[in-house]
Amino acid sequence: MAIEWLRCGHHVYIVSIWKKSRAACTMLYHLLLQTVKTQQSAGVSPGQPQLLQSHGGKDVFKVVNDLSQAASEGSLYVIADEVGSDLIPDYRIKNFQTLCELLLTRVPRLNLWAASCYHEQAPAGWQVEYLTRPLRSPPAVVREVEQDQRITTHSEVLPYRERGVPDHTDGPPVTRLYHRGQGHSGDRPGECVTCGREVASFLDSLRVGVTGRSTTTSTTLTSTSGGTTPPCLQWRDVLVLYWNNDSDQPGVVTGLQEAGIPVRVMEEDDIEDVATARSDVVWVAGVNGVRGLERKVVVCLDDVEYFFFRSELLQLTSPRLDLMSRCTSQLVIVSPDDKPLEGD
Repeated sequence: MAIEWLRCGHHVYIVSIWKKSRAACTMLYHLLLQTVKTQQSAGVSPGQPQLLQSHGGKDVFKVVNDLSQAASEGSLYVIADEVGSDLIPDYRIKNFQTLCELLLTRVPRLNLWAASCYHEQAPAGWQVEYLTRPLRSPPAVVREVEQDQRITTHSEVLPYRERGVPDHTDGPPVTRLYHRGQGHSGDRPGECVTCGREVASFLDSLRVGVTGRSTTTSTTLTSTSGGTTPPCLQWRDVLVLYWNNDSDQPGVVTGLQEAGIPVRVMEEDDIEDVATARSDVVWVAGVNGVRGLERKVVVCLDDVEYFFFRSELLQLTSPRLDLMSRCTSQLVIVSPDDKPLEGD
């Protein structure tokens, strides 16, 4: 929709409503910038995208004021991505609902599209569409993601429905590595140099970073479409993700570095670099820094379940929805042991 708005000459405002939506909104902003350049080269005079970021709380009111002042003749065009939250839903929903309600009172012709994987979070009376066809990931990955208890038990996320188009393949089989045995150290895979070396060995088997084309690798990673053989994987096609944001996974990083793999740990200042895949490196990141981003190869560390408190109830969740759903082809799961998650 944003592309159509731009084509019609309207300025489009991409709003990040909280810290964890910055990556997705930054990516969307840069994609729209590329669209504008394409339209301009075709002789069209499009509108311009602009990125606004809010950290929640009183900051929402500042964003509302900025958007109200930017409204042109009473019209405003806004896109917001990743507006929902799982662990603290009431707080985040309130920020988004406040934004919508205030804009409605100040902008006569408000055009606002927002997205979240958590349903029942839209302001009352707003039109809602549920997009649940799994078109981005192959069936092998979808089967892992759909076991998340936020889908199966808590009903916070709607279940997938049928894809509606033929699956050319099931996708590459999910690869499982285990943090156990001789040479492994630390309590978790992210702390283990040996786990990092094993991840590096698997990436080498995919010929990531190899110049030219590889029939074997390309066939393996062509999961949902046929046609010509794609180029080899690049380092920027790989994400190593972890759940615990208090750690930088030093063991895995060391193991990757020792294997000669260009790897960087994502910091807050790297969001734009990661969102645009500008640097040809393997990024290691906590899940909250990359919500809404996708890569062909995703290495998921710590395939375990976590307890957390919400509404005074102890609930169980797993990193399936947040980490594994970032994968569009080859999923690698590094587990503390070979004990399967509930539902496996």
